[in-house]
Amino acid sequence: MKNKDKNKTKFSLSALLNNNRILMVISLIIAFGVWIWVAIEKSPEVQKVVSGVPVSINMSNSIPQHLGLQIFGESEFTVDVSVTGKKYVLSALDKNDIVVEANLNYVDSPGIKTLQLKISPKNESDDFVITSSSSNYIEVYFDTYKEIELPLNGEISSNLETVVPDECLLGDIVFSKPTVKISGPATEINRIVKVNATVSVDSVLEKTTTFDPEITLVTNDGSSLQYSKIITENGDITMTVPVLKIMTLPTRVEFKNAPSYYVSNPLSYSVSPSYVKVAVPVDAVETTKYFIVDSIDFADISNSINTFNIDASSISSFKIMDESVKRFRVRINASDLSAKTVTVPVSQIRINNSRSDFTVKSVQDRDISVTIIGTAEAIEKISAENILIEVDTADKTISGDTKVIQGKVVISDDGACWASGKYDVKVTVSAVE
Repeated sequence: MKNKDKNKTKFSLSALLNNNRILMVISLIIAFGVWIWVAIEKSPEVQKVVSGVPVSINMSNSIPQHLGLQIFGESEFTVDVSVTGKKYVLSALDKNDIVVEANLNYVDSPGIKTLQLKISPKNESDDFVITSSSSNYIEVYFDTYKEIELPLNGEISSNLETVVPDECLLGDIVFSKPTVKISGPATEINRIVKVNATVSVDSVLEKTTTFDPEITLVTNDGSSLQYSKIITENGDITMTVPVLKIMTLPTRVEFKNAPSYYVSNPLSYSVSPSYVKVAVPVDAVETTKYFIVDSIDFADISNSINTFNIDASSISSFKIMDESVKRFRVRINASDLSAKTVTVPVSQIRINNSRSDFTVKSVQDRDISVTIIGTAEAIEKISAENILIEVDTADKTISGDTKVIQGKVVISDDGACWASGKYDVKVTVSAVE
């Protein structure tokens, strides 16, 4: 039996060795194994340059972060790293297999700092050696962050002798935004003294014109800024240059709250000086006939000769060109009119509660004496039944501490009378819950 099995084994091995296909497969497996062994164990060492390896600057929990320092300017760096290793290892090596870290341990003040680089394999088990790099350090600017807001300083640049026609002048420059916000490193921001907005004018300006100015940050020493920038939002800044024409205009006043009768039959008045030299926008020259010095409320006019002094510097409509004019005197003659005192009962006080934040109620405990001015005929017809005192809360600034609000006297007549003076109404104010 044993001899039979032995013969069977010899027969199978002999048959296997005599099969050319099987021998070929075995030979290929052995050859591949030998090639792998030679490639791994006998592979020559080679050198390779890995380009563009990113530098990691980890600010988290670092010394500069604890000191409030930030990086300004360039913050993304790369280096080329030379490595040595087996050819089969380096053939698959790329920049993701190498870690380059910047040392932040000595960054303790603002300025340009030289950071040493630590270069290592990403995995400790990687079988290659780092031999050199294109740089062993990087230079980074650190500083604290700061924001400021400065007004714009308008400037016009031109080679022309004059940028406006004869008898015209330039008005005060107007910006779409009068100030700009600037951000950057504190060391730079502290050197900024002003912000210039400059436009170049190549031809005579015939009318008011709007430009897109060039914005320049000006430092105290004239040096340039590398990292500071303007952060003003909501669109570009425009610069409007008014062109004004010098005109001599008669002076006038306007009236507020005029009864209907006095719209067509105005009170007699005079203004001194009666004429004044002003600068008017060229676009408004054709429609400008008067210089309005003030708007006078009828409530400020009594049945006498009323005098009002208006400071010239308080008038913003047109620029006054005559420096000798410091004020205007207005005299309103209402001495031919009559006056009458009417007692208005508290029942004729009306509160206009048109607010959503407060409720206002009248607690006026006394009747209010109102002085009525008008023609003798109109005054004779007036009685308390013709008068209401309205308190309009919509246009008033009120709070929980408000105790009185000025009321408006409303007269139901033929429009020939008005109430002279101011009349306060006692109120309580409560917030709406």
